[in-house]
Amino acid sequence: MSGHIGIYSNNEISIAPLLYFGLYALQHRGEVGSGMAVLNEGNVFEQRGPGLVSDIYNEESLNDIKGNVGCAHVKYAFSDETEEKVLLPEVFETNGKLGLLSIDGNFLEKTFCRRDLVNVLVEEESLPDKINYLYGAYSIIYIEEDKMIGIRDPWGIKSLILGKLEDSYILSSESAAIETIGGQYIRDLEPGEILFIKKGKVESFFVKERVEKNCIFEFVYISRQDSFINEKSVYEVRYNLGRRLAEQYPVNADVVIGAPDSGTIAALGYSHESRIQYKEGILKNRYIGRTFILPTQDLREKSVKIKLNPLKKNLQGKRVILVDDSIVRGTTIKNTVKMLKDAGAIEVHVRIACPPVIRSCDLCVDTPSEDHLIGANKTVEETRDYIGADSLAYLSLESLLSSCGGNRFCKHCFDGKYPIEVRDDNNL
Repeated sequence: MSGHIGIYSNNEISIAPLLYFGLYALQHRGEVGSGMAVLNEGNVFEQRGPGLVSDIYNEESLNDIKGNVGCAHVKYAFSDETEEKVLLPEVFETNGKLGLLSIDGNFLEKTFCRRDLVNVLVEEESLPDKINYLYGAYSIIYIEEDKMIGIRDPWGIKSLILGKLEDSYILSSESAAIETIGGQYIRDLEPGEILFIKKGKVESFFVKERVEKNCIFEFVYISRQDSFINEKSVYEVRYNLGRRLAEQYPVNADVVIGAPDSGTIAALGYSHESRIQYKEGILKNRYIGRTFILPTQDLREKSVKIKLNPLKKNLQGKRVILVDDSIVRGTTIKNTVKMLKDAGAIEVHVRIACPPVIRSCDLCVDTPSEDHLIGANKTVEETRDYIGADSLAYLSLESLLSSCGGNRFCKHCFDGKYPIEVRDDNNL
């Protein structure tokens, strides 16, 4: 899980501010660090650093940067990485030309490096054959001054979206970033698609062997609610997950609340279907990032305590249905249930808009090892007891798949089955 955006324009415009605002729309995909690079007449502007987008870039200085081709990246912290890991995009020189490489995802071959990948990318005629043997879950943006290349892995596990802003072309991990900068969504790249953009022309090639197995966690958790995946609204999917939860696991209660922010939409759907009033029960400190993304358990536990505050007026004396998108470790939901009861809720019934997470992911999300996954080590009843809820229920896998559009997803986190053979992971 990371995010990136690339822009290619034939016009003499300054794209740095557009990349900057695009990064804001992708911030939820990685909060560890960010990088940006823009090419202009044989020169490159680079800026990168640790922290949030707002910590790294100066908006005024970005307005002075000249260059109509470039890309930017927000980084997620993989558990096995060191602090010295490179912040993308990386700059390479090949055959006397500067190129920018950005990757969202994972390659599984440990001996494969980014330099090797660039050597493959510049050999355009052989790209479809070579990409077919590149194992992993990834989207790639590669840019030179006269072209932009976008690649989506042959299984379509990672997303890559094509958009347009006037005469400029955009590639991004999510459609929300394209719309944020005023662009128009065109389409999702297909699994195994290699897209060439040169001099205003767009041409696609495809690998020979490909099958669609999108990461289902994009719908459950990763993507912004205003994004679209294969023309399907993330908001609508999450709303319908809540409706199905209410159908499958009704409970007598006085109020439905969502765990902010990831459970709010499903909670609205649950309220709609159950006809139980939705109310805000928890206020979120907007200056605390996603606890799931933080790299250590100690940091996650500390951030939970200052992240959420109960609205006691809506909770006191109430039987509460708490809806959340998922339970991974159980740390946040346990603290949330206790907080609601301390605030006066007489019952807390937890409803989760996906099945139990029982396997660690080495492709997309970098979930913790299975020793730390509560769904892999406890039954539903044991989990209910651990988090202190009066009842606990998870949405069935069948209902999740149906709401997301059918059985064309990688669902390893729920059933332990990867769409490709996973031997060793190597986070480029």
